[in-house]
Amino acid sequence: MTENAQTKADSSAPQLCGGLIRAHAFAALITLVLSALFGLFVSIKMHHPDFAGNDAWLTWGRLRYNHTQGIFFGWLGNAFLMFLYYAVPKLAFRPITSRHLGWCLFALWNFAVVLPGWLLVLAGFSQSIEWGEFPLVVDAFVVIAFVLMIIQFALPLLRAKLSHLYVSGWYILGSLIFTALAYPVGNIAPQLLPGAQGAAFSGLWIHDAVGLYVTPLALAIAYLVIPLSTKKPIHSHFLSMIGFWILFFVYPLNGTHHYIYSAIPMDAQKGAIAASVYLGLDVIIVVTNLLLSLKGSGQTIKENLPLRFVWMGTILYLIVSLQGSLQALMPLNKLLHFSDWVIGHSHLAMLGFASFTAIGGIAHVWQRLPGVRFNNGALVWCYWSLLAGLVGMFSILTVAGLVESHIWQSSLPWLDSIRTVRSYWVARSIASIPVFLAFALLLAAMTTGEVVQESQSTDGSAPSFKDGESSERGSKALNMAYLSASLAGFGFFIFSFAVLGILPGAALDKEVARTKPQTMMPPTKSEENGRLVYAREGCAYCHTQQVRVVESDIQRFGAPTKAWETHYDYPHLWGTRRVGPDLARESGIRSDDWQLTHLYNPRLVVADSVMPGYPWLFEGSADKPGKEAEDLLRYVKSLGRARQLTGADSNQFTLAVNCACPDDVKKLETDVTSTDASPSRARRSSSRLAIVLPSNPEQLTTYIRQGKGVYAQNCATCHGERGEGNGPAAAILLPRPSDLTASRISTSTLSSIIMNGLPGTSMPAWRDMPQRDVESLIAFLSTLPQNEKPSLTATAAELEAGKALFAKQCVSCHGSAGDGTGPAAGAMARCPTNFHEVQPTFADAMKDIEAGVAGTGMPSWGKQLTETERLYLAHYVRSLYDGGQ
Repeated sequence: MTENAQTKADSSAPQLCGGLIRAHAFAALITLVLSALFGLFVSIKMHHPDFAGNDAWLTWGRLRYNHTQGIFFGWLGNAFLMFLYYAVPKLAFRPITSRHLGWCLFALWNFAVVLPGWLLVLAGFSQSIEWGEFPLVVDAFVVIAFVLMIIQFALPLLRAKLSHLYVSGWYILGSLIFTALAYPVGNIAPQLLPGAQGAAFSGLWIHDAVGLYVTPLALAIAYLVIPLSTKKPIHSHFLSMIGFWILFFVYPLNGTHHYIYSAIPMDAQKGAIAASVYLGLDVIIVVTNLLLSLKGSGQTIKENLPLRFVWMGTILYLIVSLQGSLQALMPLNKLLHFSDWVIGHSHLAMLGFASFTAIGGIAHVWQRLPGVRFNNGALVWCYWSLLAGLVGMFSILTVAGLVESHIWQSSLPWLDSIRTVRSYWVARSIASIPVFLAFALLLAAMTTGEVVQESQSTDGSAPSFKDGESSERGSKALNMAYLSASLAGFGFFIFSFAVLGILPGAALDKEVARTKPQTMMPPTKSEENGRLVYAREGCAYCHTQQVRVVESDIQRFGAPTKAWETHYDYPHLWGTRRVGPDLARESGIRSDDWQLTHLYNPRLVVADSVMPGYPWLFEGSADKPGKEAEDLLRYVKSLGRARQLTGADSNQFTLAVNCACPDDVKKLETDVTSTDASPSRARRSSSRLAIVLPSNPEQLTTYIRQGKGVYAQNCATCHGERGEGNGPAAAILLPRPSDLTASRISTSTLSSIIMNGLPGTSMPAWRDMPQRDVESLIAFLSTLPQNEKPSLTATAAELEAGKALFAKQCVSCHGSAGDGTGPAAGAMARCPTNFHEVQPTFADAMKDIEAGVAGTGMPSWGKQLTETERLYLAHYVRSLYDGGQ
């Protein structure tokens, strides 16, 4: 533009909507701080799960929902709206549609979406759709808000002339129109389509929320702030067009890369991977264009703080996009998906790229708004503090993800990944300190300092073409660019809707019809209610329900999840992160009393668990579950049950026609695999490890010391610190945990119990415990003092009398040889005691014979046998012990 034209443009520019800009700016700051506080609470609960854990509204899942939705709608939504009130009049050279409409939109966005959404989620009304956790009633207002945005901002742009055509306008139009269509589909379709079919649509929204709402509006800020601040045009109009069109063409196709190795058709997965790679190339084009536009502007970047924020946001956009493209590749996805690597990636996108760019846009507008205060020094410190916090948080989460992945690929217990990364989670919480400091400094930058004068409030219009280029050289097609951008938002939505939703859905329908069993019981009303509780409390954000076609998943959890298994899931609860283990095969792994105790307070049965407790679902204690706790228990017990009932049906291990799966996936799909591979499921088995404890006293002492630590981590919550069966959970579990000081147990029997658990009790198997830990644990258990008091020596006649009583009263369960193999033993949940391997103390034997053992098949004989007969019987069963030989 010439100088005269520039002056004329300045004088005729529409007046800024200062009131709306201020309102959205302060709404953005307030919701940013509140959303960050939600996130801080979530972060602290990861390493101190009992922190603020007694109230339903402060539970981890609900706070996590509010954290992500607050950042999305509250912080970034208001920040983008604030910038649009500045940018659209400047781009279109005409005012927004209506100031009154603007205030209606402000009220709708903050008092019908953000605030009610937060309150409803805290009250227990939500939906478990990532980036769509606000309940459907709020979703309706979100859609209305986007329609109003189109009226408010799109119409002025569509009326703009070619001489005022800017790249920012393309991104604004494409984003608003695409999101207005994608949001209702992404939030409603998963409620109407079962399982895998719904996952295809939720994948569309998961990625489009960031990619085609946040990203285009952030780029709109960059494409406007950079030329306005440098007084130079964007480097290449051609690269701008290429970047825009590729973004809107390939980004909608990325969503399925959240479900690589899942039951979604492999063609859709490969398409998403290819689109992810192309997206990385597109981002290189966009960032190159923006950075070349800043060529020679180093001093300006140093002095102009808003521009510096946008510059850093642009660099972070390149890093996070390339990271996402690499993460979509199957070799990396196999290792890193579900880990904290993904959480680090999300923070780099939202706290890094989006927030840095948004702050740059806000500050750029703020220092040009007459009558407000602006403190440049505070903004300098805000920049460095936020950058330090971001780098720390991203680095910590990335390393934590790599550590988790390494452990998951091994045969180590799942809890080892929790124990190992817990210190990283503490460090992540500490890294939030400079982030909060940055937010405080941003508030100070906008409320202190000198008052912006009228003379500082204009910066002209951004040059739209390179020097020497004339707007008249724009082709007729270019003159339709804004209309084309609008049509792109609509057209690419339809395209992605078909490619990601309709076509995979049709393929899944055929696959379900081909593989599902002839009869599949629908969930009971109680199970459906339990599923709602599971979704409401955010369980799917720590526990996945999809065993992927990956060897490490299959070895740890069992057969891969089939599409038909999710036939009754509305919406699906596949999840995208694993803190706890996958639950797709949970049916039958744990006893009811263990599950309820774990739900009431996980640390009662798993000392190192970071799962929050849910005491409000109970009536004062774990053995008094409320209706919602009982419903949730029934739902968890149903997970994987349908697949278990199919057995080894050959249809489950055949491929779909024309399957495009890689060879390793084909092999895993067609191998007959155990439905459940959980190392914790108790089983009736005599398998055991060959345990040889060291004879060297020093080595044995080392084993005992290590075993004490293993016991404290895994056993003390039930068996007590001294092994007396009086741990914190003992009073709730039935039968009670064994008093390890009341019996002498052979080494081989201890090995068998550790490896196989005790069916019919809450004692799980520990098949994933390394052999060295098993040996150390047994060495420690051998040091526990036996509560045996001197007893009368039995005579031969007394032993014969005891043997006769045993043959008359006990052999049906314990067997004629006393080895626990009587004819009734197979029908009992807990196997009767094998007295050749377990020798109770005399007092314990007398007590059990007289009173029985609650929760087992052992009845009371106090009234049927005299005290003398009980004494004979106690002597006899103790005499059978031979160490398992």
